[in-house]
This record gives sequence, C-alpha cells and structure tokens, in this order.
Amino acid sequence: MDKKEYHCKLCGLQWHTVKEFDECPDCHSNDIELITVEGEQLTKPTGQTGSGRNQPMGRRMGGGPPRVCKCHKCGYESPKTPGVPCRQTKCPECGLPLCGSD
Repeated sequence: MDKKEYHCKLCGLQWHTVKEFDECPDCHSNDIELITVEGEQLTKPTGQTGSGRNQPMGRRMGGGPPRVCKCHKCGYESPKTPGVPCRQTKCPECGLPLCGSD
C-alpha cells in the first residue's frame, strides 16, 4: 500500500495515511489535495514556502492552535477557546462544526 500525504486547503490540516480520502477528517471540507504518494512529491500546498522546519520564526502550519474558529459554509467566526477543539463547536447560524482558522 502506498503511503499518501493530504492537505486541506480550507483549514490547513496535513495528514499521512495509506487509505484514500475525499474530505478533510477535521473540518470535513472537500477542498483537499494529495501532496505525496510514497515519498514522491506531487504538489506543494498553496501558501506553504517550505517544509516548516527551516522557515523563519513565527506562525507556521501546524505551529500551534488556531486563533479563531470559522464555519466554512457561512463564514461565521468566533474566538478559539483554549483546550476546546474548533470541531466540537457548532456554528450558531447553520449548525455545521467549525474549523480552525488564522
């Protein structure tokens, strides 16, 4: 089985897996891309300038919790509550789970 790496264009989540995905496991967005298959880089995630390790100090992808939680359907935003994942909070306007955003 080939190991795959995916990237969610909406919430920025990156994950490694051996199975196929058609939506983000965090925010359930369908706007995901396959980045690598078994070590072969297919695409570079939009907005990412490197692997993250050699980037200058500051917020990097995966460099801490999001600052706000956002609904990908209607755009509602609320401040992130420390210790509570955004996906556990539902949008008061449309009822979908929120996802992390910066």
